[in-house]
Amino acid sequence: MDIQKYIRVMERIKGRTEHVNSVYSHAESLGRVSVFMVESICLQLRMTIEDIAVACIIANSSELPELAKKLRKEYRPKLILKRLEVINPECYPIPMVENVSESHGRFRDTYVRPEGDWLAREDAPTEHGKLNDFLHQNLKYYDGPPIDFIETYKKTKFLTSKIYNLLSHHQITVLDESKMYRVIMSASSDGKIHVTEFERLYEVPDSMVEM
Repeated sequence: MDIQKYIRVMERIKGRTEHVNSVYSHAESLGRVSVFMVESICLQLRMTIEDIAVACIIANSSELPELAKKLRKEYRPKLILKRLEVINPECYPIPMVENVSESHGRFRDTYVRPEGDWLAREDAPTEHGKLNDFLHQNLKYYDGPPIDFIETYKKTKFLTSKIYNLLSHHQITVLDESKMYRVIMSASSDGKIHVTEFERLYEVPDSMVEM
């Protein structure tokens, strides 16, 4: 995996998240939200989900160069993930939780984050579609019933937290069975994105354990 390319995509996601959070803060300080604020949020969240799919391509590009080349101009998460999963069913990021009290700041004593509060693989294309629909509802805005952008605003806040929980500390699975990668989006030491390559550890059969 090209780690520097992967970091660049994560940096774009961090930038988008910072922009979205600044809009949330502005809306809360004003005590009101406008349709233009919601459009700005939806645009950045839609592009964030696209960036997540692009990150999946980058993570697999070294081992799947031909497929990565074919997907270079693609942006639709549904198509990208579907194509990648034919070869690597675990191409989507896996959110992790670290046991800080036991880990002493290192990548150990971690476990997969329980489902429910992060953007799951099956939900990513659906959420992308909803955001896209909101951004392209021009005729409905003028001729149809009023658009409930306040409700959309509330939903985007939940979606933002789900994206954060997916990526803040995640694992990347590649086809090379000897390697895995762990990513921290904002390291406690310097606030930067850290990507660490690990060699996989496999269970040792009981017959091989010395008594």
